[in-house]
Amino acid sequence: MRGIYKVEKINILILEGLAIFFVMLVHAGTPNYIYAFFSYGLGSLVFARGYQWKERALKDIIASRTLLLQTYYVAGFINTLIFLLVAPSNVMNYPKHIYLTNFLTGRMDKLDQVAVNAIPVWFFLMLFLAEILFYFVEKSKFVLIFLTVVSFAFRILAHEPLPFKIDAAIVAIPFFWIGREWKKRNLSVSIMDFMLATAGLNLISQVNGDISWNNQWFGKSGIISFLGEVLAIVVIVFLSDLVKKINIDKFFLRLSMNALFVISYHMLFGSLIYVGLNLFGLAISDVMGFLNRFWYIYFTIDLILVYLAISYLPSKVKALMVGDLRRVIGK
Repeated sequence: MRGIYKVEKINILILEGLAIFFVMLVHAGTPNYIYAFFSYGLGSLVFARGYQWKERALKDIIASRTLLLQTYYVAGFINTLIFLLVAPSNVMNYPKHIYLTNFLTGRMDKLDQVAVNAIPVWFFLMLFLAEILFYFVEKSKFVLIFLTVVSFAFRILAHEPLPFKIDAAIVAIPFFWIGREWKKRNLSVSIMDFMLATAGLNLISQVNGDISWNNQWFGKSGIISFLGEVLAIVVIVFLSDLVKKINIDKFFLRLSMNALFVISYHMLFGSLIYVGLNLFGLAISDVMGFLNRFWYIYFTIDLILVYLAISYLPSKVKALMVGDLRRVIGK
């Protein structure tokens, strides 16, 4: 990959912050052509884990990543409880135990049967399982190839998402490998790579449509969606270096350093806008229609609320809200 301006060393924290920024964007009710483009970016967060992969004992991996599982259940429960307490009757169309059961079994793909503000936490359950799975997979080339084939089968064959995000964890395996190999081979991204990747991703997203690991939906073609996700990694790698060069990286670093909290609660903070409008007597019957029309206002306010929360909430409160008990008790 040749070019005058090349990204040769990735700042993973900035990359993760940028990816989280895009996650918030796709949850803001953006028009489909924007939503589809950025929906391909989730794999970059798994790529980041592969890029940082180190040989460790299984017990060390479990010990270091248990917080992901804790965050899923603690933040997910808090979000679900708030939803069950305050959601209007026209939004909550099922018995309360349905919402709890789907949450407890990792079925966050049942979008109308889970707390909408809790949906993003599915990623932590998937990532916990995927990291443990990759520990075993990366030791055998045969097993790696086999599970890669299985991951593509999940992409190609329409299926009901499995409990506990097992299928999404398998879909994640190739992105761990790409991240690990990227660092091992010291790959770089030039401005020409970025331009071609952006054009390619734009074409794929408009032709193939949006994708969702949570719902195990990969557009018209699971193979094409994979190519789009690889192109998205190239785009985000380049942008993560660019935001540093133009000195706007501090915001993205702040998002990254508070990743568990931001991913867990950004939709809850966004829902405060809806609650606030209701308090002023401005009831919204069609929430998605409202978001599609005013997504840029919603997104801006949500960013401000999230930034204020991560800046001014006491660190132990934030730790408690993501289940980080070690930080809460000071260990």
